[in-house]
Formats: sequence, C-alpha cells, structure tokens
Amino acid sequence: MTDFDRKLGQKIREVRIAKGITQRELAGDKITRNMLSLIESGNASPSISTLSYLAKRLQTPTGYFFVTTDEEEGLFNKLLMIEELKALFNDGDYAGCEALINSLPPSACDDEVNYILAVSELNLSTECAAEFNMRKAAERLAKAEVLSSNSIYCGEQFSLAVEFYSELYRELCSTEISRVLCSTKASGDYVPHEMIEYFCVLKLLYQGEESQINLPRGSYYEKHVTALELYMDGRVTEALKRLNNLAEDSSLPYFMQFRVLTDLENAANVTGDVRIAYIASKRKLELIEKYKVN
Repeated sequence: MTDFDRKLGQKIREVRIAKGITQRELAGDKITRNMLSLIESGNASPSISTLSYLAKRLQTPTGYFFVTTDEEEGLFNKLLMIEELKALFNDGDYAGCEALINSLPPSACDDEVNYILAVSELNLSTECAAEFNMRKAAERLAKAEVLSSNSIYCGEQFSLAVEFYSELYRELCSTEISRVLCSTKASGDYVPHEMIEYFCVLKLLYQGEESQINLPRGSYYEKHVTALELYMDGRVTEALKRLNNLAEDSSLPYFMQFRVLTDLENAANVTGDVRIAYIASKRKLELIEKYKVN
C-alpha cells in the first residue's frame, strides 16, 4: 500500500458516502464490489480507465482524486456541492445552506460561497427576530456583516441592508422611525421595497403630514396606514376597530406589532374604551419582555 493509493482510496470512499452510494452501486458492471473495497482501503491501485469510470459514476471530476494542495481540494470540494448549494439557496432553505457550507473546509469557501452564506445569515437573522429571539438575530446579523467583507458580490446594497435590520431591531419596541428605516437605497434583494415605503408613510403620518405613496392593497402595511388615516380624520371609532382586528391577527409581522398596539392603545384612550386600552398596554409590555429575555 502506497501513501498515494491510501489517499486515493479514502477520497473515493468519502465522495461515495457523501453521495449516499453503496459499494455495489458504484462498482456497477465494470468492477467487482470486492475490487472496489480493495481500492477504497488502499490495497489496490485502480487503472486510469477504472478511475475514470468511478469518477463518472460519482459525478466528480477525475482530477479531484489527484489534488495535492488545500487550495485545489477546496476548489474541487466546492465543485462537488455547488449545485446542491444553489438549489437550497433558490428554495430559500437558508439553514440548509448554512449546514452544507459549514461542512466544507475553509479552502472551499470563496467569494461565491461566502456570498451565499452571508445572505443566508441575513435571512436567518430576520427569522430569529420574528420568533422574538433577538440575541440570536443580532448574532446572525453580525456574522452576515463579517462574511460580506469576504465577498465581492455583497456590495453596498448588502451593507445598507445590514444597517437597516440593525436599526430595525433596535426600534422594535419604539414608535420612533429613524432615517435609516426610510432609506430607499436599502431596498432591493435584501429589504423589500414595500417595507421601506411603509416606514416612510408611517413617519409622515406620525408627523401629521400626508403621503402620496400607495402601499399594496390588502397588505398589513396598507391596513395599518389606512387605520391611521381614519384616526387622523377624526373617525377614531372606525380606526379603533381596524387596529383591533390588525392587532388580533397572529400573522402580523414582528416589526409592526408594537407600533400597531401603540396606535390601538391611543385610539382606545380617545374613545374611552378602557378594556382595549388596558389589553393593548399589557401586550406591549409582554412584547418588551419577550425581546429582553431572548
């Protein structure tokens, strides 16, 4: 057994197992399973034609089995998984992307892989925030920011998105709307345009000004803004009803909940509905505690 035969056999075995292929399936009708077992253990040296046959059945470049440096192995490791990684990414399986990339050696993580991981961490961060786990959300967002510096594909828009979500997390339990949340430059692939438009309209309404921005009909954004407009027009009872329905909707986006409850409490106080005002105030405190605990 030579050192080359041992390493070659080990690589064939690793790729086979990673792809979930049995020795019998890989051997096919060209070699016996026993011969494949000897090759994988390093006790037999395959011919070039046999190695090409095995590489083809493993859907792996033959050259992978001859790499000698970490950089070369990293490149081939990326080639082995890039299609699977792209499929997971396109399906929105960001946790799957993270797990697959973390299983790779550092040498396989180039600009493209780091970009996919950065975007995955950004999306996983917002998922954590939606579950009121702000500690984990902040950790993932910080990781996304670091990864973005290791990829030329992220660019300025990604940095603006990181800044946007960082500010959003800080203001989840506040009615204040900062300049960052209204920055249209951040909208795009990472921050929905309608989300920024919502904050722009909200800021204007809270300042007593009107807005010409039309939000998607039937969206949570539009429902909240419409209720506020009714409130400002003096139709407080109607606004109260709409805000109450919105606050009772369990699928209301996490970043809207505190603001909707605040507006509901204000409308209830104006109409003298002490019960609804109390419930809204109590739920606001519960939200604050949820974010503090996590």
